[in-house]
Amino acid sequence: MENQEQGRIQRYYSQSILCINKIEGAMLISCVLLMAFNNVANVTGRVLFNQSLFFTEELNSILIIMITFAGTSYAARKGSHIRMTAVFDCLPHVYQKFLLIIISFFTSACVFAICYFSVEYISWIAPKGKILPALQIPVYLTYLWVPVSLFLTGLEYFITGLKNIKVKGIHLASQVEGNGYEEAADL
Repeated sequence: MENQEQGRIQRYYSQSILCINKIEGAMLISCVLLMAFNNVANVTGRVLFNQSLFFTEELNSILIIMITFAGTSYAARKGSHIRMTAVFDCLPHVYQKFLLIIISFFTSACVFAICYFSVEYISWIAPKGKILPALQIPVYLTYLWVPVSLFLTGLEYFITGLKNIKVKGIHLASQVEGNGYEEAADL
């Protein structure tokens, strides 16, 4: 009975992660393409018509925030985040696993703390009623993706830590097993 329940939870989690990956992947692609289009249109307008788009800077700022934070959680789930492995690679497998568990939980705690602070910041800035001058969007709306993405990132690191405790082998992310060098060896 417990195995059935655990299997159901694992399937639900896998389906949720697949859906989140697709949404974030589409969002990242859309934001990068929109930023490129926005910049090309602005330069074209400036060069050909001697008139810049008045909203380019604000739109690019919003897109950079979305790309940065969506990219953070996406990279954490794919196990493609930056890793400093000089000491880690020299350790025996048992110590690598132990260190990875510590790193995962510590990173999760730090990211959840930053998530909390981002919610506090949005709660502080929202009542002030500030708006972006060109787009006329409330400033706090441009930051709403930050706590969502930080929560997803913290959750991924936490689940990775749990997976490294429960399952044999090293997991860089909940869905990524191995030390990440297997793909490099194929090149």
